[in-house]
Amino acid sequence: MPTRRHALPLMPRALTVAACLVAAALPAQAAFVVDQVQVRREGDAAVLALQFATEVQFQRQIATAAGDTVLIVYQLVSTTNREIGPGSQLLALDHLKGLDRLRLTDEPGQADRERRIVLRLGEPGTVRVRQGADNRAIEILLPGRGERLAGAASAPPARPAPVASAAASGDSEVQAKALLDNATQAMAAGSHRLALDGLNALLDLPPNASTRPAQAMAGDAWLALGDTRRARAEYETFLRLYPQGEDSDRVRQRLATMPAEAAKPETPTTVAEPERRDDTTLDASVALNWYGGNGQLRSQDFQDSPIAGLPPTVGEAQFTSDRASQVVGAADLSWRRRTDDQDQRVVFRNAYTRDLERPEKSRNRLSAAYVDHRALKAGWGVRLGRQSPTGGGVMGRFDGVQGYVTPIGKLRLGAVAGVPAEQLFDTQRHFYGLRLEQDRVVGALGGSLYAIEQRIDGEVDRRAVGLDLRWFSGGTSVFSQFDYDVAFGATNAVSVQGTHVAEDNTVYTLLYDRRALAPLSLGNALTFEDPAQPGVIFTRIAPRLANTTVAVLREQIVALTPMVTQAQAGVTRPLSPHWTVGASLGLTNTGAIPPVPDVPGFETGRPATGDIVSATAQLIGLNLLSDRDTHVGVITTIRSPQLDGLLLAYNQSAWWWSDWQVEPSLQYYRDRTPEGSRSERWTPGLRVTYRGWKKVALETALTYEIGSATRVLTDPSGNMPPTSTRESSRRASYALGARVEF
Repeated sequence: MPTRRHALPLMPRALTVAACLVAAALPAQAAFVVDQVQVRREGDAAVLALQFATEVQFQRQIATAAGDTVLIVYQLVSTTNREIGPGSQLLALDHLKGLDRLRLTDEPGQADRERRIVLRLGEPGTVRVRQGADNRAIEILLPGRGERLAGAASAPPARPAPVASAAASGDSEVQAKALLDNATQAMAAGSHRLALDGLNALLDLPPNASTRPAQAMAGDAWLALGDTRRARAEYETFLRLYPQGEDSDRVRQRLATMPAEAAKPETPTTVAEPERRDDTTLDASVALNWYGGNGQLRSQDFQDSPIAGLPPTVGEAQFTSDRASQVVGAADLSWRRRTDDQDQRVVFRNAYTRDLERPEKSRNRLSAAYVDHRALKAGWGVRLGRQSPTGGGVMGRFDGVQGYVTPIGKLRLGAVAGVPAEQLFDTQRHFYGLRLEQDRVVGALGGSLYAIEQRIDGEVDRRAVGLDLRWFSGGTSVFSQFDYDVAFGATNAVSVQGTHVAEDNTVYTLLYDRRALAPLSLGNALTFEDPAQPGVIFTRIAPRLANTTVAVLREQIVALTPMVTQAQAGVTRPLSPHWTVGASLGLTNTGAIPPVPDVPGFETGRPATGDIVSATAQLIGLNLLSDRDTHVGVITTIRSPQLDGLLLAYNQSAWWWSDWQVEPSLQYYRDRTPEGSRSERWTPGLRVTYRGWKKVALETALTYEIGSATRVLTDPSGNMPPTSTRESSRRASYALGARVEF
């Protein structure tokens, strides 16, 4: 295989082997990253709350000039795209009133931990994105669409004077300016009702710099629609609030030229009973994707030999090749019924991978199959079936039940019980836990406490307590997590992440995460040998305990499980409507494994990776060629004890003829090791998506990698001089897929 095919440095080989042994106990990640989408109204905005199957952190949003496409970039905290697998996830919300033809496509980004959501709106509008209620959520705000979402009437034309405040919040100022800009564009285009939607949302915000022009524009919009009564009410409200100024004189002139209204006799009115809500929706889609690839690696010695032109023979030491061919079929079904009293959901998501080159690697992955019921007014809920964790110390997908009750105010008591979805050899595992949760315990601070126990073959596999804290206010969110295993007497995870969206839409992110390479559990003992029975593979805990004790195994597991630390600070700042810049600094360190004399292969321990430091700069161009194109240029430097690396990347995404999304890309990577080994590669790529049909989407992708490497090998004894070999590689990867919605 090609030399150094990964953009990021790898751990030393010995430590990689140890990590793989421990990580074998980890459950596989879900193929679907977005677990569910909740829709609610917040003021005049419609809010899409995306709940993820893993921990995420919002990074930035990029909107096109057309206003109907938004790119939302986020980062995976505790997993990678490699573990999740290829492919994208499409979520369609056609059934929602006011959100016609809304599409969310979740797909991998350029880096191994980067992902993006492509949001397409049926009609242009303002979009705001923020971190959600916890570190598994991101929220998308659609200002001005809350009333249509709920099916309510428009806001009344005349409003009381807004309550004065010392200063409007920064978040309100940014939102108000965006609403006013969109309303101005809508007025210029003759879309007066669309302008009114945004103006109504703006005028419901706290007083800000955009309130005054918005109040006058509301009157202009009603007048353009021919509704002089409502226009007059808006103008008169404006003059009561702002009697002086050039715009006030203009409004008086408008009022003077408007015809007087004839008095109308008052008519008795009756108050109608509010319409009870009862909505039922069904969303379903199936997708079929084929992924293929092939490549070859030849040493320079072979290419320079007299037989270089001959076809390779099987088993030739100086030639390697690899082929990949997989067909992945996925099904996604979601049924939901919502009334004033309850919210019911049935969700099914499944993906089957057929490996055409290695049939024994084929597998089925059932990501979700559950029933969810929430009694909204009674304050309780329950979910039964295969599901993703929602915190509380649950480490992966499971088959079971979780529920909650709200006994007092906002205090929520939850419980969970189940069986891990991924089988660990022949063991029998189950777990149960409790969680106490409350939002806004003090001001904007909320949190939860939990305790959980997991058992394996009758023994305690994991017994942990934890604390989650969250602070959420305006454009700032901070989350922290602490998980401590009582049985092992060691920490599993400590994590703090924060996101702040400033007034000018600058996004600041911070992350510190330190966790065990694999969650501490007794089952990890099945991944290393018993010195009394070398070469024996154990599949149950009882035989493993024949020559040792649980306490000794736990000590060995703690010693063999290094801590992985990652930290990151980043900022993304808009410079103009067309240009945005970003920068980030990251650090990763996998700790050492101390000598463990009783475990074969680890008698002398394993060294740490040392600090792997990466610095990234980004330049993002918006709408340079059209009103729906984005350009992202990235430069990343990597410094570590093992190597120094450089990555240059460019990616363009453009919508042509409304329905074709074309994404060319180019990457260049090189690295150097202290011993003198070098590698570099060029990787051009092209991805094309067609979404012209309402229910069908087609996707295709192609990348071609051209690489070269020089390997320097040293004699461990020091008796022989170093030797070097040169290699070249060629690799092609391609994909073709289709998705059908029902």
